[in-house]
Amino acid sequence: MIKRVIINILLLVLTILEFSKAYLTPELHEIIGILLILLLIIHLLQNRKYIKSISGKNRKILYFTNILLLITFSATMILGLLSSQLIPILNIHLIITNYLHKILAYITLIFVSIHLGQNLNKMLYNITIRVKQVITVIISIFGIISFMDVDYINHITGNIGFATNNTNIFINSLEYLSIVLTIALITHLITCRVQN
Repeated sequence: MIKRVIINILLLVLTILEFSKAYLTPELHEIIGILLILLLIIHLLQNRKYIKSISGKNRKILYFTNILLLITFSATMILGLLSSQLIPILNIHLIITNYLHKILAYITLIFVSIHLGQNLNKMLYNITIRVKQVITVIISIFGIISFMDVDYINHITGNIGFATNNTNIFINSLEYLSIVLTIALITHLITCRVQN
């Protein structure tokens, strides 16, 4: 159980860190990406019994989200490797691979957030509904502000790169974390309403 939690936290932290590309060297960005691939494989192996057990109406939505997440994550990683500076033999030197890599990374982040939100019941089990609502409101305020501050729409449409270099890596990471948590908490509330 503790190993799963550590892997999950590392997946989230490294994913958020990847969106601070403006503050990372290209080599470090690639190393983190390769670590994410390895951690995802471990995550899937750790949860293989749970993945096989997904059934029922609400579970089909979770399963569909997980499939979309796996597809977008895999495509993001493949396109990242095709733009690799660490492994020059893989670099096919096409601008389109880097462009699509960025767009898919932002789409993947949305699916990561939804996936997290669909699995929050386990983490928030002992917290009362009122406390959940207060947490959701507070995080959502920061998330909406961050969504606008990082100009997420222009990122997802490919108009700008990974991160704007106007703060620092810590603030940038907090902004992306608040976006992820906002989408996750809203997904969690919607999932709870649907299940009830």
